[in-house]
Amino acid sequence: MARKLYSVRGDNWVGEYPADLTLGWQRNRRGIRRTLCKISDLEGFDDAEKARRLTDLYHIKQAALRNAQSKQEASHAADRRQKRASTMHQASKLWLEEVEVTNSAATRQTYAKTLSYYLEGVGDHKLRDFDRSHNIKFLKYLGTVVYQGRPMAESTKNCHIRQLGVFLRWAHDHEIIDRVWSLKKPKVPKKDMETYSIEELTRLREHILDQVAHAQADDDERQTRHMRNMYRAFMLATLSLLRLGPIWALRLDSIDLDKRLIRIQDNIELGWVNKKNKWPLKPINNKLAEFLKEDLAARDPSEVYYLDNGRGFPWYADRSAISKLAGKMCSECDLPKLKPFHWGMRATMITALLQQGVDPIQVQQLADHDDLSTTMLYKDSRRISQKGAADALGQLL
Repeated sequence: MARKLYSVRGDNWVGEYPADLTLGWQRNRRGIRRTLCKISDLEGFDDAEKARRLTDLYHIKQAALRNAQSKQEASHAADRRQKRASTMHQASKLWLEEVEVTNSAATRQTYAKTLSYYLEGVGDHKLRDFDRSHNIKFLKYLGTVVYQGRPMAESTKNCHIRQLGVFLRWAHDHEIIDRVWSLKKPKVPKKDMETYSIEELTRLREHILDQVAHAQADDDERQTRHMRNMYRAFMLATLSLLRLGPIWALRLDSIDLDKRLIRIQDNIELGWVNKKNKWPLKPINNKLAEFLKEDLAARDPSEVYYLDNGRGFPWYADRSAISKLAGKMCSECDLPKLKPFHWGMRATMITALLQQGVDPIQVQQLADHDDLSTTMLYKDSRRISQKGAADALGQLL
């Protein structure tokens, strides 16, 4: 049965056209409708004359649609040709503009650094000309880069090559290049995972509380605020497994004691984004709830942030300052030199949970790990795996 060219819709005769005039009608794809004329325009004509006039109007609209589609296809073809002729510099600029919308400012900055190094070491060229030789040349150049008086570490080189790979995959998805490259990266030595013991964390907690008491006894308001905020950060890092970033950006109105939840939300004012928005609702256990209830009740009404400077602003504008202060306090407790929040607090508690037999999937979600294998590294580190053999050695002689 032939498809009707036109039909009555409301007060008009409407033409029915396939979405793509060159391919014709396709299954499960809606077509295009265009008004041909009003019903009243054809009053007084017999059926044959109406059909002739409607057919003429149909073909006039069809020609206009074909012309518009041809122009659109020509424009798209020109855009594709222009994209495929892009240089490394031109394509990277487009990519970074997209990253600025989809990622955090810090992520964009790291990607921009990678591309800056590439253009310095390899130079600009057509992106379609990229091959393994460009990969190797970039790798060699990274070996000449000196940062803070030291050659670039293998792990940093590996990171820049991986980020170049992300850019090339984007270029492939946007049809600028025809293949996805498997890039040659430097091998990064696997490090043993080092954490604190629960006893060492307890020593750190007691030291922080001692500092709070001393500051209060000295009537030192500034030092009291510093040590209270440090204790707040310690409690959240150890009892919720939150990273320092979300702790630093956490607002007081994101803590819901009634529902026992902490809502991890993007903080536009600080430019902080919850990466990949993994598991944004964090449960509050009894111990943390007890601490938060007492802490929140004593807050000044002007305070906005969990780590507040007392005037409704973040304790520190740069969260690295919090990490430095925590590192100093770990040193005062004669603890090993580790990243205080990431390894000292967070990783120690993750390891302890896994060693106690807590479901790894629950730990993965609480820790915001992308993959379960990342979580299991905390349980199966080489140091822990060797412990049984090392203990047996001590019993041999």
